[in-house]
Amino acid sequence: MSRVRGTAALLLFGICAVLTLWSAGGPSHPGPLDVSSQIRAILTSARAADFDIRQIDLKSLREFYANTAFKPVWAGRGATSPVMLAALAHAAEDGLDPAQYHSADDLLRGHASTPLQAAEFDILLTDGALKFARDLRKGRPDLRTIDRDIDLPLDPFDPSAALARALQADQLDAFLAGLEPPQPDYARLKGALRRYRTIAAEGGWPSLPAAGAELFADDQTLSSLLRRRLVYEDAAAQSDAEVPDAVKRFQQHHGLKSDGRVGPQTLAALNEPASQRALEIAANMERWRWVPRAFEKSYVLVNVPAAQLDLVADNKIILTSSVIVGRRKGPTPILRAMASSVTINPPWNVPASIARREILPKLKSDPSYLASKNMVLLNGPADDPSGVHIDWNAISALHFPYVIQQLPGPANALGQIKLELPNRFSVYLHDTPAKDAFDLNERYLSHGCVRVEKIRELASYALDGDVASGAPELDAAIAAGTTRHLALNAPLPIYLLYWTVFVDEDGTVEFRKDIYGRDRRLLDAIAKHAPRQQVTFNLPPCRPA
Repeated sequence: MSRVRGTAALLLFGICAVLTLWSAGGPSHPGPLDVSSQIRAILTSARAADFDIRQIDLKSLREFYANTAFKPVWAGRGATSPVMLAALAHAAEDGLDPAQYHSADDLLRGHASTPLQAAEFDILLTDGALKFARDLRKGRPDLRTIDRDIDLPLDPFDPSAALARALQADQLDAFLAGLEPPQPDYARLKGALRRYRTIAAEGGWPSLPAAGAELFADDQTLSSLLRRRLVYEDAAAQSDAEVPDAVKRFQQHHGLKSDGRVGPQTLAALNEPASQRALEIAANMERWRWVPRAFEKSYVLVNVPAAQLDLVADNKIILTSSVIVGRRKGPTPILRAMASSVTINPPWNVPASIARREILPKLKSDPSYLASKNMVLLNGPADDPSGVHIDWNAISALHFPYVIQQLPGPANALGQIKLELPNRFSVYLHDTPAKDAFDLNERYLSHGCVRVEKIRELASYALDGDVASGAPELDAAIAAGTTRHLALNAPLPIYLLYWTVFVDEDGTVEFRKDIYGRDRRLLDAIAKHAPRQQVTFNLPPCRPA
């Protein structure tokens, strides 16, 4: 009887021990062979017991784990998985959504207690790590294709191979540190994102009523409200007398006409919520992930929303110029292309779309229009090069048969200098006879090409590597009156980029209008692709960390 009681007690003790082990979360690391078989089963059968297989990139995971013989890559690596989990949890600091990387999923918040849970943990963490690495290094692929007028070189980065190397060499920290764009501009935007999110989280800045500048000046309550608002964006005024100058600083930081008056555009900018500004910053951080991680030694960068060109040599801006960029219905694309030559006294071959939509209506009312603009028909009547005697009212825009060219000269739409820039959008940098337009605050007037105020200095640098030394050759060629093509000694990279938010070296955050709606489309797409719901798992009642 005593032996029976002893056996029963031992059995009871064993059952209690098993139950205790289960309630405590089980073994920290289930057997690797069992976990490996579970990983293989999940990935090869395209199903899982406890999570939605549609939430993972099955193709990439199959390729990744095939190279490990389906062995777990996170189990038994000490602090490696917590480091990765922390990176995913902080993805929002880079304007990314942590939920896209499973950071909120219950399965990644505790230790696995069974081979199946260990396999699910490994798969989900790897999936999140690969997506996070891809998105932070190269940008989210579905966002890059929203607009069709983007042509930037693709980063050859392979997240699967890079992660495998980092884990093999125990260099996960270095891997993570190398993902975000290395340019200081990105780091400054990241700091601005923290700042504006903090402002929003604390209630934002005060909203101003729709009142004119005179009312703000005369009404002490409104003036005090305006002063409180200006403090948030480095445009503080210590007294009412300083408000106009503070408003001017605000306007300069937002690309507005700097007149010190709170007109409709300035009021709209003042009342834009801090939360919206944070979203705009995040959109620009996304576009930074699309550009090359290192610019060339010398290059030209046109920020289209700011309508400004910078010529950079040895990481220093040596020339800044106002430019005129595409109108809203004729946007300047986002691209990198290589300038190959400078054309002096260029002719302008009028695009067919402009000939049909803009020139044909003028010809219908004035058949001498082409002659007045020094234009000819390249395929027109030999005895009527400007089409003065053509019955233009009989010509349909749908079947416009002529090719129009504007001959070189001071009034040519391209001016006297053109920087040739082979690209699939047929845009280029050029001069213009309409110099007064550079004085406008909003310079969105072209059909997509970029008109450069300081084109002479830019062409000099492209030819001679100096903004002044090439001027005599250019002037002599212009004076000759004939068209000449001057090849560059070396191609000059040209970037046409779209920064609606950028941060100066002194920390001032600058905003510009989203003239083509690129921010809006980007943010709409991000909102639509947010996870529909959180993944749920069948977990034990107790899951200690």
